[in-house]
Amino acid sequence: MRIESVTAHAFGPLHDRTLPLAAGLTVVSGANESAKSSWHAAIRAALCGEPSPRYRPWQGESWRVSATVSLDSGEVVSVDRDLDDDTCEDIARHVGLDRMSFAATACVDQAQLLSVLDAADGLQDHLRRAAATAGTDGTVEQALLRLNAPVDALHNARNRLREAETDLVAARREHSRYLELCAQARSAAAARARLAVQSHALTLEALTTRAARLAELQERFGDKPPSGLAAQEELTHVVNRALAAWRAAPTPRVLTGPSAATLEGELEAIPDFPLGETAVDDDLRVVASAYETAAAVAAAHNERRPSPATTAEPAVLRGLATRLDPASGSRLTTASIEVDTARQYQDEAAANAARAQVEADVAAARVQEIAMPNPFLRNALLALSCLTSLVGLLLFLVDQETAAAGVLVAALVAGVGGALARGNAPQREAAVAFAADRAAAANQARGLLFVADRKLAEAEGQRAVALEAVRVHDEAAGTCASLGIPPDRETLWRLANRAAWEAEHADLLCEVARTEKVVRVELAARGKVDNAMSVPNLLIDYETDCKVRARQALMAAQRPLLAQALEDRLLAEATVAEATAAHHRALILLREAVTAIGGSGERPEDLLRAIAEWQRGWDRRLREAEEERNAWAELQVLLADGTLDDLETKLSAAQTHHAYLQADALRYAACAPVDPSLAASCDSLAAAVAELARDLPSVAEAEEAMQAAAAELADVTAEVEAIDLASRYLTAAREKVHSTIAPALENTLRSWLPLVTDGRYVDAAVDPLSLTVRVCTASESWHLASLLSLGTAEQVYLLLRVALAQHLATEACPLLLDDVTVQADDARTRAVLDLLLRLSEDRQIVVFAQENAVVEWAEERLGERDVLHQLTPVAA
Repeated sequence: MRIESVTAHAFGPLHDRTLPLAAGLTVVSGANESAKSSWHAAIRAALCGEPSPRYRPWQGESWRVSATVSLDSGEVVSVDRDLDDDTCEDIARHVGLDRMSFAATACVDQAQLLSVLDAADGLQDHLRRAAATAGTDGTVEQALLRLNAPVDALHNARNRLREAETDLVAARREHSRYLELCAQARSAAAARARLAVQSHALTLEALTTRAARLAELQERFGDKPPSGLAAQEELTHVVNRALAAWRAAPTPRVLTGPSAATLEGELEAIPDFPLGETAVDDDLRVVASAYETAAAVAAAHNERRPSPATTAEPAVLRGLATRLDPASGSRLTTASIEVDTARQYQDEAAANAARAQVEADVAAARVQEIAMPNPFLRNALLALSCLTSLVGLLLFLVDQETAAAGVLVAALVAGVGGALARGNAPQREAAVAFAADRAAAANQARGLLFVADRKLAEAEGQRAVALEAVRVHDEAAGTCASLGIPPDRETLWRLANRAAWEAEHADLLCEVARTEKVVRVELAARGKVDNAMSVPNLLIDYETDCKVRARQALMAAQRPLLAQALEDRLLAEATVAEATAAHHRALILLREAVTAIGGSGERPEDLLRAIAEWQRGWDRRLREAEEERNAWAELQVLLADGTLDDLETKLSAAQTHHAYLQADALRYAACAPVDPSLAASCDSLAAAVAELARDLPSVAEAEEAMQAAAAELADVTAEVEAIDLASRYLTAAREKVHSTIAPALENTLRSWLPLVTDGRYVDAAVDPLSLTVRVCTASESWHLASLLSLGTAEQVYLLLRVALAQHLATEACPLLLDDVTVQADDARTRAVLDLLLRLSEDRQIVVFAQENAVVEWAEERLGERDVLHQLTPVAA
């Protein structure tokens, strides 16, 4: 089957647009928003209908596509499908598929290569039909339907057994729950007893610690509070004032750069502003540029002076340049190679056509040799057999046994003769079918021979044209040699146009003289007159004078900046003097403070170190006094709750209660360690145990009910065993279908897989039930294809789809592939495309892609049976 063209009358963003498809490989490329996926969906909808609602038209109410399809039988099918009210046939049925199997194999949507696994169950019908010529699939299914086992009785028996088992499990579960709940209640009681011991132990420990601390503090202080330090406020104020003055004093900075005296000398040495131009005038620059351009053009034109000199006429030179063709030799070589190739192809086609014709003639002669069966004779003998059999039965009924036996023997002979009268009919039908097949092959071979003859004639014509071009080129080259000029087209054209070159060169020289005069006039207006100097030297001299004046003007422009710098320098020197005086005063205060605290030192670092050491000692004495005050306050707080004797009385009572709690906890010593949080649920668990004990079911009664149900199920199962055995044999016959199709898929994948994966995977195995694929590496390591990288898995299942389409279809089925190389690298992309190009020799393939690598491959590899469509973005 071949899709000639598809027209999207109203489909998504497409309106009244037609996409023609080649007989071989069609590559459709375009950027995002160029409607590639819409075209893919439109082709599928035209063939099978049922598109996705996302492809409804962007504008208007009509939703319609149409297509023209050619079948292998020569029939042309035109379908015009109204997708809102679709009554057209499923075109996929012409190749033995339907909507579902066509979408799962031959039609690959964008990024949905692995969806063939989702359709595996639905494809089993087509797998069975593919093997129906060698198996018994239809009869197996019918036999399985006729086997009616007593399903209801077996189901009821199993339900009763299941109910009995459920009751037994429930009874056992209730007993287990009762025992578990008892254990939990005991664990909760143990947790509560242990938690009471732990909690009271903390209280006892707190009382012990408090009594020990109270005794320690009373022994330390007695009844007298601690004495504090004498205040030394004046000395602290002196130190703090000196440190504040030192931190606030600015650090004198070191001035860099020229001093104020130096800046005054530079200010007096600056020159006055110059008179005259300090830059080249724009008018002079324009005329000078015009002069330089005219001179450069004239020099360049002089370098293209026609040479060598010749006396040949311009018309002769132009004719020679026209007849020269240096590439004619390479075209002749290429044409000769094409002729040899076409002749070889024509010889092969002629041999094939002759062989096919001989085979067709032999098959036709074989048909003539087999005699035509005589249906009249066969019918007469069968009728005679029936009549004589009836007569023999009548004779037997009237007790004429001998005559009846003779008549029945004659009837048997007539029946056997009638049955054998059609003996050569199957042989003749097979011969006629073979002869028709050979005749079709001969017609096809003659068609190929006609194509080969046409290609050979076209190649010979191209060689004749190339040979004539070589002859003309050689004659022109010989004429050039006789005239003493090189056989070069460009040289000949320049020699033919020599007069025009000389006139143009004279005009260029006049332009140079005119612009030179204008430049001298402009320079004279600016005081530069020297006829002995050339114009370029005068321009350089004038530009040098402008630069000298510009430098003098730049120096004169520095006077305001230098004056401001002098003012800033005087202010900075005054600021540094003030900072130095403040720093000196702060240093004097530091020395006085160090002397007051009994230290010594001259440098600021020594003075600050002495103050820091004094401050650390003073802070330590303050911390010790603070600790004494805090301890005395703690003693007063402890005494507020009672004396030491009162606290010892409470401690003795707490120790007695703790011993009682420990004795209570010893009752649960056999319990394993448990979670303390269970203590809160102790009472509720005890109540739940008592409640559950009142309603416990009987485990023994549940076991007796289960045994009775098992016996009943055994009786029903014995009745079903024979039917199950027959079903297993018939199911095994059905599985034979899968064993016939799986090797065919594996052989196909095995031949394609190394080409696509660059030899990384060399073997494949297919599960016919789930259509999962395992692939084998060159090191004989097997892997599930779905667990490989996304790109490799998509490539493997693309090959599986193509193989399924090839084996399920009754004739060559088109393949519609959308973005099947998006996850592949450049090497595997080219490998996949090369395989698709090879497969397109016997089936139509349409590939939609957006990668530039696919477009480059298509421009390089596509042939006469193929086409490349490059889409443009659709209007928003």
